[in-house]
Amino acid sequence: MEATRVDTNIYISADAVPELARHRQEVREEAWATVRLRERQLSEGQEIAVPLAIDALSTAEGVLEASALYGKSSEIYQEKLAGLQLDCRRLVAEWYRKKRYEYFPASRHFFDAETGDFYSHGMSIRQMTENALRPIDNDPEEVGRRVNERVENETPLLMRKIGGLALGQAVGVRTISECTDKAIADLAHDRAAGSRHSGYNGYVPEIEKLMIRDMRLDVQTGDRLEEQIGLSGRRINHYVIQEALRRRGVETKGFDKTQLHGTQLLVRDDLMDFVRLLDMVASEEWRTNIFMGEDVPEGYSKNYDSIRQEALTRQESLQDMADTAAVFIMDLAEDGFDKRKAPAKVETFVKKLLLDMAKKDIELAPQIFDDRTAAGLREVIYLESIGRQQQAFKRQQEVEELAPGGGYCQGGSCGLESVDLSTSAGKELAKLLNAENGDTIVKDTERTCKCGKNSIVYAYNANKVTKYCTSCKATETKTTK
Repeated sequence: MEATRVDTNIYISADAVPELARHRQEVREEAWATVRLRERQLSEGQEIAVPLAIDALSTAEGVLEASALYGKSSEIYQEKLAGLQLDCRRLVAEWYRKKRYEYFPASRHFFDAETGDFYSHGMSIRQMTENALRPIDNDPEEVGRRVNERVENETPLLMRKIGGLALGQAVGVRTISECTDKAIADLAHDRAAGSRHSGYNGYVPEIEKLMIRDMRLDVQTGDRLEEQIGLSGRRINHYVIQEALRRRGVETKGFDKTQLHGTQLLVRDDLMDFVRLLDMVASEEWRTNIFMGEDVPEGYSKNYDSIRQEALTRQESLQDMADTAAVFIMDLAEDGFDKRKAPAKVETFVKKLLLDMAKKDIELAPQIFDDRTAAGLREVIYLESIGRQQQAFKRQQEVEELAPGGGYCQGGSCGLESVDLSTSAGKELAKLLNAENGDTIVKDTERTCKCGKNSIVYAYNANKVTKYCTSCKATETKTTK
């Protein structure tokens, strides 16, 4: 078979390669068949037969299983733990830069020749994309995206099978994921109705954020490396993306966002080269100066080469917070917490961590949350400064309730309620928990202790998480290191 060559500055749609398109279509049809099967299962009350699309505890369960079977000193345990820590770092970093651009360093997906699948910290990527295939009420866009991601995952595998696709020339598979129209419409509806943030299925309609993902095969090992970047979609909109692709030889006129998402591109340029192109097209279209999807002054130094290192340094600074989240997730998994409720529970916990950070550095609040949250936190800080501690605590609760989530949580405490440390009861709890100055203490009103009572309380900081039961007095402290 003659090799299909990919020129440095020319992109090729994966479906423009006949042998690749044929196999991709087979995967797509199988994925839609799975969606229809699970739709029938759900309609017949067989919910237990349908995997959870978002399983916030599966990685932690893998860590616990590895600990029990192989011990904490084993390579398997360390690999699983590293996977959980990576997930938490990504979760925190995405939210920390929710309304700004952010780059996420390449992660390695290991190829297993025996199963013919890629794995990330022992988890099958194929299985993850298959689990996500399920009907979602009133959201055909999202169902289509999940089918697309099933096809995306198989594309590098298909490239390996059919051969000849210039694999030795470092061909990358690029996917562009724009904010869905439904998420944007839902945000507009909530704002018009005065409703609070409703989750938006993981998207960030506040800036219509898009994610660009590159997967590249390591020709030496057979593994693949996946890196991503998130950009504001306000300037880099659907038209700008289409125009940028047209300049690279790919015509997507007439494609909606989901169709464009399903058009994996075979490329040889660097991910940051594509961002540079998008900025250039957006600057021309909007007649303003744009860098990383954001407006910048004329003469601004556009240093694309520094973006990766800056992001890595920024994310390393969030590691303590990510480790604290990992300990909390491990505790949920150990308790066998309801997996359907776990995503919102985890998000609420991270939300509290980030609110604590924003309160200490108020300039971060608009980036992580919004201007209303920033104004509310300023009021809290002022009330504390004049000694009105209980009033400050009440205002803090109001701010937390209304602060937008990271993508899934629809607001509210999700069973995690902050404790007012200015009261005698709060001070007594802090004493029982051996809480340090600056610790945050929360009650978990949903979970029951092994004694059967809904009386779990947490105290946490960057170094440890302590769990205490106010009924049976059981205490457990776990360090984050």
